[in-house]
Amino acid sequence: MPLRRSHTKSRRGCLECKRRHVKCDEGTPRCTLCKKRKLECRYPPPSEDEDSPLASSSTQDETESGAVTPSRDFSQATRLLETRLFHQYMTSTYHTLSQDGLSAHHLSMTIPHMATSCPYLLDSIHAFSALHLASVETDNRASWLDHAARYQSQACAGLSKVLPEMSPQDYEPAFVSSIIIMLFAIGSRVLSTENRPLDPLLVVLEARTLISGPAMLFSRINEGGIDAQLDGWLCVSDTEEVLETRKHDWYGTLSLRLLSEGSMITRNSGGSPVEDTHVLFNLHKDIMTSLARLHSIIDTSKGSDQPIYFATWQQLQQAIKPWPKIGPHGGPLGWPLFLSDKFSSLLQNGDWIARVLFLHYGIAMRLLCHRWYVRDWGRRLVSATLEQLDEIPPEWEETISWIRRAAARED
Repeated sequence: MPLRRSHTKSRRGCLECKRRHVKCDEGTPRCTLCKKRKLECRYPPPSEDEDSPLASSSTQDETESGAVTPSRDFSQATRLLETRLFHQYMTSTYHTLSQDGLSAHHLSMTIPHMATSCPYLLDSIHAFSALHLASVETDNRASWLDHAARYQSQACAGLSKVLPEMSPQDYEPAFVSSIIIMLFAIGSRVLSTENRPLDPLLVVLEARTLISGPAMLFSRINEGGIDAQLDGWLCVSDTEEVLETRKHDWYGTLSLRLLSEGSMITRNSGGSPVEDTHVLFNLHKDIMTSLARLHSIIDTSKGSDQPIYFATWQQLQQAIKPWPKIGPHGGPLGWPLFLSDKFSSLLQNGDWIARVLFLHYGIAMRLLCHRWYVRDWGRRLVSATLEQLDEIPPEWEETISWIRRAAARED
């Protein structure tokens, strides 16, 4: 009787190969068999791989900062994947977050070094890099989105364990991780393959919750008096405005370089840089003109809600006006942080001034369309808001008409 050929079991095979009971070569982002058959290739989370002795281990390691991290899977596929993701961050992803070189050193040197002793920060970097790859390698988008979601879940779980009893040494890595997690939340909606109905207000309120995390940590860093590794990145301004960090509260000092629009506005694949820049500068001019008209309308309005209109208009104007420079409030991406519950209630009740203010925010997000994690998000917010509108009052027809044209404008 012929001898049976030995067969080494794939311990970290993809789900499709496991279903077919064939050996998987554990290639990333797709194994050879899935690539050959043009199938979607997904790998199980480390916790689901019962064949791996490392995955079944219940031991936990403690970092120097005292953060407890779950046991990790160190299979060859995972090691290769994480090397690919870290390489993507170091060679490409961090460039997309840098503002005119101001924060490049911190993004490429300080933060990666910080991540070597902070697993949840490392996981957030892996997640964001996988999301970036999903935007670049469209043929493998589903696979990269799957990897991105897995590392994002690990990053959130690790950060949540540190937050309750955080020491000053945890402030900076937690701050950076929370910013990356927040940007991931925006980018994942932009790149999602799911076609779900969009509730614009709910999305912006979720953004407000996510932004409040970095804001709180920024306040602790600013008040802690510790030897900050991120010193210079947070407090040095390269704009015409001087960020007087010692004279404002933490809302005013929330420059959050990763949230700011910066000057790098020519990263779109369509059109020439000159054409793209010209279009966006014209759009910015039109937004500021429309906001000036809206201010006059608010000024003549009567009622107890006028202070709410003015406060919201002022924050929106301050977020948009410095573009393409870095403003002190985080630009359009930072505006949800200042959204009051009273304004949200007006918006939910169909107040027209509140609606028009909110639509201007959606148009302002169009100024960030060259960022891969924003893209057409502003247009989608505007379209979803317009779909909910009932009959438009005559006094708002011209404004709504301009908003429709601005949202449809090519990037």
